[in-house]
Amino acid sequence: MSTASRYLAIAAELRKDILSGKYAETKRFPSEETLARRFDASRPTVERALRELKREGLLESRSGSGSFLTMLARNAAGALGIIAPDYRKIDFFTGLCDSILLAGRAAGYDVFLGDVSAPDASDRARWAVDLARAYADRRAAGVFLEPVDLVDGSTEATQEVLRILTAAGIPVVLLDRDYLPPPTRSDYDLIGIDNFAAGYRVARHLLDCGARRICFLTQPNYAATIQARIHGVAQAVIDAGKSWRRASIIETDPSDLACFRRLMKGPSAPDAFVCRNDPLAASLLQTLAALRIPVPRKVRLAGFDDGRIARYLNPPLTTIRQPVKALAETAVASLLQRIRTPGLRPRAILLDAPLVIRASTANPRGLTA
Repeated sequence: MSTASRYLAIAAELRKDILSGKYAETKRFPSEETLARRFDASRPTVERALRELKREGLLESRSGSGSFLTMLARNAAGALGIIAPDYRKIDFFTGLCDSILLAGRAAGYDVFLGDVSAPDASDRARWAVDLARAYADRRAAGVFLEPVDLVDGSTEATQEVLRILTAAGIPVVLLDRDYLPPPTRSDYDLIGIDNFAAGYRVARHLLDCGARRICFLTQPNYAATIQARIHGVAQAVIDAGKSWRRASIIETDPSDLACFRRLMKGPSAPDAFVCRNDPLAASLLQTLAALRIPVPRKVRLAGFDDGRIARYLNPPLTTIRQPVKALAETAVASLLQRIRTPGLRPRAILLDAPLVIRASTANPRGLTA
């Protein structure tokens, strides 16, 4: 190992120790001599590693006393926590949280998911609040939060989670969505995709394939991100010179055969659906098959997230792909910056999300657009 890579490796190991809370804030940091013995390295190499940590603001020198943790290091010490009610339920959140674990650990932090076995939707709010209390008790350095949704009182539950974490002085970055309806914005950083642009993109594709009446399928109590997707779809439809009505938003269980039997009758029946996520699209595909409505010959179908299920449906699903790795790295960078600079104004960082075209929106000749 070269001298340059040696001092950087020592600095990385010490940085991890600092951020994990290994060194008590009232104690002097180990001396150069002690560290040289620990790492079997020369004093100049150790001194160079310490200079790197001082440059990062984690250590400071006190004349005649050695090195000590800075206030920044004391604030940043500890683990990062994740609160994600959909971790086990939606592929996107599974991938996002797993990527955050990797990115956080690469930055020198332990990252915890907590107990992710919330058994059903009715427990989402209680589970999230209990996990927030656990992170507050552990004095986590920061928390990534997927706001609670799809249950009555979801906004109040998310507000209680944020109250607990804020009272404990723990910075928070919101994942995927805000918990307040647009155009209102909360006082927390938000990392997600540009849902309006993604909704517009998928609807524009359906219109280019020949769709005349597009409906958006969702569930009650949907979040602000879903509203943004709906607005994007609606704007694309309006820009194409077609009508958009409140009735174009379908809030129901996609497995409700009776509902879709009624919906799909008559000359005004939809010939395309955009679904809030891929699992909803998969369920709707089964319902349409039961009603003997072929996809894509009679109805075109698109989803969101590009989870594993999208590729294995018959036909495979056209969908918006969530840039999971980029979202995770952006979320970790944002939280670390928030830890180091608490006074920053709240930010919303929205990444672009590409459209993946598959056979569920093939044109009448059987070709993808």
